[in-house]
Amino acid sequence: MKHLRCLIFLLAATLFVPSTLHAQIAIYAAGTGASLSNAGTSWGYGPLVGIYKQGGHAANTVSLGADLRGSFVSRDGFHYYTGAIGPRIAIQPHVIPLKPYIEGLVGIASYNSGTGTSSSTHLNYQVVGGLDSTILPHLDWRVVDIAYSGVANQSIKAVTFSTGLVLRLW
Repeated sequence: MKHLRCLIFLLAATLFVPSTLHAQIAIYAAGTGASLSNAGTSWGYGPLVGIYKQGGHAANTVSLGADLRGSFVSRDGFHYYTGAIGPRIAIQPHVIPLKPYIEGLVGIASYNSGTGTSSSTHLNYQVVGGLDSTILPHLDWRVVDIAYSGVANQSIKAVTFSTGLVLRLW
């Protein structure tokens, strides 16, 4: 619970810190498949949800922001749940409706070894890259989101592949 309060505080600080002009906040949801190492199963599936704030554009192309996300992968009694926050860099070429991004996130992971086993909670780190494509003025298709997720001082690792929708609020 202490870790959750820290993540909520970091989110609030991220969303309410003044940013440059043209800042936007977006929420997203995606379906995820994860290739797992040293886990109770080799593959898991579930939702990915999050919110990000993107700042103004440097040179009218590159923008900085922050992302808070949670993933909930499970299969056959095994679960791997993460919550993480960190910086986000996005590129908007303006000549095509594609927006690549990269992120480096830190948070917590809760996992077990399968049905009937207890859960462990540890520090989690993630390296994320993806590509969004504009469908409508405030709606993007998250074409692909690929994340490498590890747990500090543990052997469990996940490579997740996600696709979904992004709603840019303003």
